[in-house]
Amino acid sequence: VTLVVCVAQTTAFQVNLSSNPTNRLFNPPSTLFATGESARSKPKYGAGSPRQRSVVVDAVKSEDDAGSQRRRELLFSLLASSVSATLIPSLPAYAEAAKEALIVEEESIANAFKNAVGGKLIIPPMDTRSYDTFTLPNGLKVILCSDPGSNTASAAMDVHVGAASDPDDVPGLAHFNEHMLFLGTKKYPKEDSFESFLSSNGGSSNAFTDNEDTVYYFDITAENDKVLGEGLDRFGSFFTGPLFTESSTMRELNAIESENAKNLQSDVFRLYQIEKSRANSLHPYSKFYTGNKATLLDDTKKKKIDLRTELIKFWGTYYSADQMALAIVAPQPIALLKEIVLSTFGEIPTNEDRLGIKPEQAWAGKIPPFAPNTSVIPAQNHVVEVVPVADLRQVVLTWPIAFESVQDKETQFLNKPAYYISHLIGHEGPESLLAYLKKQGWVNGLGSSIDADLSDFYTFQVTAQLTTKGLDNIDNIVEAIYSYIEMLRENPAPRYVFEEVLQISELGWRFLTAGAPGSYAQSLSQNLLKYPESLVIAGPRRLALKTADNAFIDSDKPRMGFSSDAQFDDNLRSTAQLLNKLTVDNSLVAVISKSFEGKAKKQEKWYGTKYNVKPVSAAAFNQWTNCKKASGLGIDYPRPNVFIPEEKGLVVKKPVRDDKKNRPLTLEERLKPITPPKVIRDDGEDGRWTVYFKQDEKFGQPKAFAVFQLLTKDTFSSPTKAALAALYQVSANDRLQEYAYDASLADLSYDIQVLPRGVRLTFGGYNDKLLDFAAYVAKKLSKDVTTLLPDSTEEFDRYRDELRRAYAGFDVQQPYSHAIYYTNLMLQPKSFQYTNTELRNAIEKVNLGDLADYVKKIWDSGKAEALLQGNLNEKEALQFVDVIDATLGFEAMASKDLPGRLSALPIPVTSPDSDPVKISTAEPNPSNTNAAVQVTFQCLDPSEKAHVVVEVLSYIVTERFYEDLRTKQQLGYIVSCGVKGVSSARLLSFVVQSSVAPPEKLNAAILKFISNVKANLLEPLSESDVNTFAKALLLKKTDPDKQLATEANRNWNEIATGRLQFDRRQKEAEALLNVKKDDIMNYWDDIVLGMNGNRRMLISEVVPKSGAASSKTPAKSYGDGRQLGIDNVDNYRKDR
Repeated sequence: VTLVVCVAQTTAFQVNLSSNPTNRLFNPPSTLFATGESARSKPKYGAGSPRQRSVVVDAVKSEDDAGSQRRRELLFSLLASSVSATLIPSLPAYAEAAKEALIVEEESIANAFKNAVGGKLIIPPMDTRSYDTFTLPNGLKVILCSDPGSNTASAAMDVHVGAASDPDDVPGLAHFNEHMLFLGTKKYPKEDSFESFLSSNGGSSNAFTDNEDTVYYFDITAENDKVLGEGLDRFGSFFTGPLFTESSTMRELNAIESENAKNLQSDVFRLYQIEKSRANSLHPYSKFYTGNKATLLDDTKKKKIDLRTELIKFWGTYYSADQMALAIVAPQPIALLKEIVLSTFGEIPTNEDRLGIKPEQAWAGKIPPFAPNTSVIPAQNHVVEVVPVADLRQVVLTWPIAFESVQDKETQFLNKPAYYISHLIGHEGPESLLAYLKKQGWVNGLGSSIDADLSDFYTFQVTAQLTTKGLDNIDNIVEAIYSYIEMLRENPAPRYVFEEVLQISELGWRFLTAGAPGSYAQSLSQNLLKYPESLVIAGPRRLALKTADNAFIDSDKPRMGFSSDAQFDDNLRSTAQLLNKLTVDNSLVAVISKSFEGKAKKQEKWYGTKYNVKPVSAAAFNQWTNCKKASGLGIDYPRPNVFIPEEKGLVVKKPVRDDKKNRPLTLEERLKPITPPKVIRDDGEDGRWTVYFKQDEKFGQPKAFAVFQLLTKDTFSSPTKAALAALYQVSANDRLQEYAYDASLADLSYDIQVLPRGVRLTFGGYNDKLLDFAAYVAKKLSKDVTTLLPDSTEEFDRYRDELRRAYAGFDVQQPYSHAIYYTNLMLQPKSFQYTNTELRNAIEKVNLGDLADYVKKIWDSGKAEALLQGNLNEKEALQFVDVIDATLGFEAMASKDLPGRLSALPIPVTSPDSDPVKISTAEPNPSNTNAAVQVTFQCLDPSEKAHVVVEVLSYIVTERFYEDLRTKQQLGYIVSCGVKGVSSARLLSFVVQSSVAPPEKLNAAILKFISNVKANLLEPLSESDVNTFAKALLLKKTDPDKQLATEANRNWNEIATGRLQFDRRQKEAEALLNVKKDDIMNYWDDIVLGMNGNRRMLISEVVPKSGAASSKTPAKSYGDGRQLGIDNVDNYRKDR
């Protein structure tokens, strides 16, 4: 499973208007394939580059993440959860390495679907958009989606060649080629031409390089056909005539070097390379994919290889139209889109010498991916002990699975047996493998998933998140995993388990909603190369894709189970065949822990990761192969899932009217506010409840969301209470896990958060059983809260250990994250954000008795606010509130005693000729050699006009900032600019992270750019230019919500902040209609340049301890009021 690992810099400047630290309320897990906590996620090289503006990801299940798995990202925070937005991969494989690796000779696996014939495109039942698929004469595959209800268009091109095709002498060439395509084409030679065009039309672009594919994509506001046509023409020129100029080639090497430098302290990349080093050294999976200056420049020079020539050769060889797939999602009609495609992509060349030859045919079926005595780090029958950067503690079992024949690949691809096995091994309910391991005190979490994904093999992986006790019981944990696998082999799972997995995935298919066009276009382009035409949409989102007679499914109608006993038997047989490959002698074992620090003597070549390797002992091998019976451990199959909604509960109370379905909106309709929630219960200023309600009549789904927040002043009033709050949340979630897991599979979710202003409970999902689920959870969290507390000091310490390591994870975050952290810290009152140091100290001082005393009081008194929105009527909403009210049983609190709302701390005003406030901190990770600087300007004007003017300014300067500091000056890989909101204040921020320049140089470069903005960018603007930027932003703001959760999130933010401006987007859109050039100039003069005495400027810099970007170590304290050290922050916040 792949992960965009650089996403933080693209989301650093999202406008967060919430009064609490968490903006996204509704994050129900994906209902397709529950696998528990994930194994490590794999990186995509280049993805998440700051080339892309921040994107807010919708939090509900949509077409973008329908096939994703709920993944708690173990590498960065042991508490944080994330959703990997990848779809079900095509299942490549790898044979048992204890035997001679099988080589398929009769036909290349890479051509398994070459002759597959698809029927009519299968579209989700609720999808009202129009589609067309076709192939251009040059061989380019195309899928078009016309979405007239959207203001945004997106396009993605999947080129079927990736890092696995790097020449052996030039590691990183595919990734470097991806970078270079953005730097000028024959038709549009100016390097920043594409990005400037997108920026002026509210767009963004990006790309990533994977194992066997490179995907390019962009989005743009596309109400104007001409704008879309030009955007596609510019995009198409990437693939008809990139320049690869000598100057840009040499400069962009610095960006590759900076990107690699950023990754050197990332456990995602480090652990991935360790795994790859256990593959056959002759197989391309073992390669170093990112590349750096050494591999791309120094080594090529030594070998007398001309890099630019290699780039042109690589592009000419593999960038052939017959190896590409284009997807476009846009508001224009299909006929027009088709016309544009024919005129802009028809000239992409086809390499006649390689016609029909896929890159993977160079190795698939010829070079075994894993085989004895062929790897840098031994694979099977060995244990690798790895020292991580973060304080991780894991044991990872990996089985390579190779296709034994073309038929085997097709069967696994269509039946997806790995997902039934993942569902079972990763289950978190009663009598599960996880329940047993947690009962022993050995693990905190367990996950199972497909991991590596190439054309000739895939890996199946199980990861256990260990406790300190578990680290001493590795052999016992591995034995228990094999006990479960042996149970699956000897006593196949009951049919209802398979039926439930299928039924849940079909439920998701039935109510699949439209998501963001950008991610949808990406998924369409990738799956157009993976699946038969009819299954491009359904393939990654449904199970059991073939019938008993080996035909593809051909209906969009949701299924309640397998179509026949024969189809079920076929899927059961596929599962059994995969289970037979999950053997002890075919597994790779890795143990990851800081406890190996100082003991690990080996060092991985590319990232410097320390590790040891040792053979599996005879005793362990015997223990694992002769494992105990699962029944003797109290392990059994999951019980039937009672939370799956019944058909009678899936009735939509207010069906969407036909005239409200997918159609273009006029400007007047865009500016018309949506119906706001109404107050259905108001107990008065000093009463118990204020309840907002909105019945859905737009999305047509049988789902609802319910948010309940008890405002109370003492739950977060000190670092100690904040630490206890975190312990309460960890303990409660852990104790509720067995009950709530089945509910999560059925798309029911809950969330408990203790926040600066009180306690918030959130529920969401299919409303059929939502109330019963919410009532039980609320009761356990309040009246029965003591049942959710640790039973012993040992269990309390297990939870404390989770938090301790999570807080310590701060030290190994990227330097730019640290710069942003200190900026945020200085803008928020102390009661809304405690420092990492304060929380780390507090967690060490509390005990089980403190936690027990704390939880008894948090629900005592307060004022409750609620929002209920979705497939409920008013009577049902009030009943819901009554149930929760009776359960919580709090006393009403007088309004005068309620905690205050968030208000941004004002940055001190400074004149243009005086130094601004600056906080300088030392990078806490001594191994990270990157420096970072963030320069922030604050505007306290709460008006809509001020808010939109700064957003227009951001549109104008962002791309030029990136082009100057990253592309031209090559100061760093992470270069970004954007707008953030803290309460009613707005912040315009500039961020750079660099491995080659110290903070002083970065700061000077940022300020120099800012000083030239007026003359170079603003004064040359015409009113027409300003209108273009403003219109692009207007279209973005008024793009209709595509998901119920998005609208509900927005409504709740208005309630939580007390603003109650439910028509905020429309008000800001109206303000955009009146933005003039003078407004832009005056704002810049006033807020940024400080010509009227209103400059509020803050610089946050992080200084590494070593490397080219290091400089004098900052003091912890300074006497100057403008210059701050880490120890000055507390007094600064008090003074504000």
